[in-house]
Amino acid sequence: MTGRLFFIIDTLTFFCLTWSILFLRHGGLSWVGFRNQLYVFIPIFLLASFVLWLFSFYDVKLLRKRVIAYKRLVIAYIITLLGSASIIYFSEVIPLHLPTPRRILIVILFVYFAYIYLFRRNYFKLDFAKTNVLIFGTSPTIDKLVKGMKISRGYRIKSYETLPDVTKRYNLKNLDMVIVGSKLFRDNPQAWDVITQQFIAKGACVDTDFNAYERIYQRVSRESVEDSMWLLRGIGNRRENGMYNMLKRVMDMLMAVLLLPFAIPLGCLIWLFIRFVDGYPPLFIQKRVGYLEKPIYVYKFRTIKPGGTEENITRCGKILRRFRLDEIPQLVNVLKGEVSFVGPRPIWGNEHDFLANHVPNHALRTIVKPGITGWAQLNFKAPPTYFNFRNEDPAALDPRAFEAAFTRFSYDVWYIKNHSVMLDIEILVKTLIRMFIKDSTIN
Repeated sequence: MTGRLFFIIDTLTFFCLTWSILFLRHGGLSWVGFRNQLYVFIPIFLLASFVLWLFSFYDVKLLRKRVIAYKRLVIAYIITLLGSASIIYFSEVIPLHLPTPRRILIVILFVYFAYIYLFRRNYFKLDFAKTNVLIFGTSPTIDKLVKGMKISRGYRIKSYETLPDVTKRYNLKNLDMVIVGSKLFRDNPQAWDVITQQFIAKGACVDTDFNAYERIYQRVSRESVEDSMWLLRGIGNRRENGMYNMLKRVMDMLMAVLLLPFAIPLGCLIWLFIRFVDGYPPLFIQKRVGYLEKPIYVYKFRTIKPGGTEENITRCGKILRRFRLDEIPQLVNVLKGEVSFVGPRPIWGNEHDFLANHVPNHALRTIVKPGITGWAQLNFKAPPTYFNFRNEDPAALDPRAFEAAFTRFSYDVWYIKNHSVMLDIEILVKTLIRMFIKDSTIN
């Protein structure tokens, strides 16, 4: 099932619930009366749908992987309720002479959001909702796929074999996907005949472990990051869209100009706040690596004590980082064209040089303009302890930190392969939601 089908079912459910509750409330309801109510309830439903989309309740891939978070649903409900109250107030201020559902709005939205929770939670328990998968081959990527699918709510592994059996007749009934290890045919040429004759020739969906991992997790696997030829096929053959680059630059400039009237007074208050509470110079400039590995100087509000590390956060820094307010001065970088609103985060020069030596193909993340926010920041929380550049031995680093570098890079590569205007808008909007959700809710 796709998010579109979810939306259709949600639409039917919302208006059936609305009619039923209004019918019970008034002891009957004519079509004319219900039609008049729709002038208010249609905007409320569209608002609820937009909020649910923001909180990933239409992201079927994400819903397959994990259970519904109560906190996200409660926040979505509160935002929808407040927004709906504003819609009702607007309908009363302007003399539209519409009956307003203010007395039963809370009930209708509560019942609807309860339905959302129950439907999303139990849908993948249905047999037809599961994706049936057949897997052949061995690789670290396949190991992660198998592990993830076993704990997932939406996948069922019908069979997992290191090598397809030439004497076996495989049943394609209810089979949705066949995943083949990227090195299977190289190591076992005889497997090609089985896959082509029993699956490809019969119209089954056959894909490699690298592509399946990318499609399911929306990032690339560590093994594919280390495969230069796979990266070349995936990124090197993409056509750079000149219209996309132009639209993105126009969007950056327009957003920066629109935000300046709000950012300047807020920035002045933050500057005074840091100066008098922490006593340090409020603004600092940091050298980072930008587009095509060119050095850029990023402007930020100070959140770390001078000469300190990531653990030495100032008193103001905790608040500024919590709501991403330390990024406000980077509007200057956006206006200069050094940074976009969306893209891989520009990293320190020392960190970039270190990772270039220890993470295969890491310089690839600089082939697009860096951004204030990005796909990696939206989907991945780096561990508290990152890199210590005083020691060039990766074995001496915190293992979580080194693994985090691969994970962050895997999300950046996925973004580079799939970037589009709509994806950039999604990242921007969901970044606003992240401002009100603690990082502890992010994997």
